[in-house]
Amino acid sequence: MTEQERQEIKARLIESGFWGTDDEGDPTVDGLAAEMLLERVGNRLAKDVNLLMYGLSANSPVCEYRVRRGEFEYPLDSETSRPLAICKAALELPEFLKQHPECAADQK
Repeated sequence: MTEQERQEIKARLIESGFWGTDDEGDPTVDGLAAEMLLERVGNRLAKDVNLLMYGLSANSPVCEYRVRRGEFEYPLDSETSRPLAICKAALELPEFLKQHPECAADQK
């Protein structure tokens, strides 16, 4: 992935409210920044909804995040690095929550 592509992802994270312009680190490559982003993703999910990670093992070089609620499981995105997979999952989450508002943390 090029620097420009990483900056585009970071800009989209800022636009979607997952990342701030004053947040330190780059969640596309920095593990600590990606963990902070992952926590923010989790905060947008209802208490009975889990965010699961699959992969990144000897058998699977790809990291994939999925949302699970009961028996329902929905893949968000996958990537060859955990930080990028977290970023891409975060970018997919708003659309997922529009389609599945019952999974959102702030149901009114």
